[in-house]
Amino acid sequence: MTNKIKYTLEQLSELQSFFQQNDFTANMALEREHNSEGEQAKIFIRTKKIFGEYWLGNFRKLGVKRKMKNFSKDHPVNFLENADADYFSEQISEIYTDPDKLNEYIDRFFEMYGESVMLGLDCYAKSISKEVDDLTDDEIHTVVEKVAGVIDETLIETVMQGQQVPAIFGVSKKIPQHEDFTERLNQDKINFYNKWTHAKTKLGAPLLFSELSDDETTNIEGAKLFFANDPEEERRYIFLRDEFAKTLNGTDREIYYFLEKGITQKEIAKRLGYKTHSAVCKRMKIMNKDFKKFLGFEN
Repeated sequence: MTNKIKYTLEQLSELQSFFQQNDFTANMALEREHNSEGEQAKIFIRTKKIFGEYWLGNFRKLGVKRKMKNFSKDHPVNFLENADADYFSEQISEIYTDPDKLNEYIDRFFEMYGESVMLGLDCYAKSISKEVDDLTDDEIHTVVEKVAGVIDETLIETVMQGQQVPAIFGVSKKIPQHEDFTERLNQDKINFYNKWTHAKTKLGAPLLFSELSDDETTNIEGAKLFFANDPEEERRYIFLRDEFAKTLNGTDREIYYFLEKGITQKEIAKRLGYKTHSAVCKRMKIMNKDFKKFLGFEN
């Protein structure tokens, strides 16, 4: 499936209202203990992995363009996905390891989706120039699995719309919290990196310090103006700036602070006694790699 399920506003409102009144994630703790063993544990793990793949695959269809990379397991959307996956995986693993329940649910599946299964079998049979009655057990099993996969994906997408995942993502984007990101990379570091490298300006792709022209270095505004509207953001900027500076040797630290003040490479070279600014450029290339490591962009 590649397209979002189309609901009317009334249907979507009813769906969301249903999930608000029947929230199976409401009492789930951040750290849950799973007591399943043997075959049930294997099915639980496999089901949770499949659920997660469907969940991530639905993001773009629901209008969420951000990736989950760098978000902690306690990020609102990550937590919701884990809670959903745990719930469904527990239910499925219990069913699969109970023969009576399994037979009951298989019968129910074919009652509900028999028409879809037959349509799938018919399409598959025609694609290999066979009659449905001539299909092997393995071929039938493959078709049924694919139909079940489409149903599972549709179910998960419906759950995500009912739980208003895009809206939750939108709120978390507008009000980012440190706890929403991994220790390796948080929002302050992302903002800091984007400003220093001009990643979100008309310059396009992130640039090395050494690739900034003199005019661009002069206009970098010390990354400071990016945070200047909020005293708290200014404080966080200064903390990050000075923490990185502590990792540099004396000369590189001078270059770093000169850049932060908007001084050009040529002027920096002159102040440090270099004949040309190439030495400054070389130091900036090395500094850029250290900068990325400090922010967690590189191991």
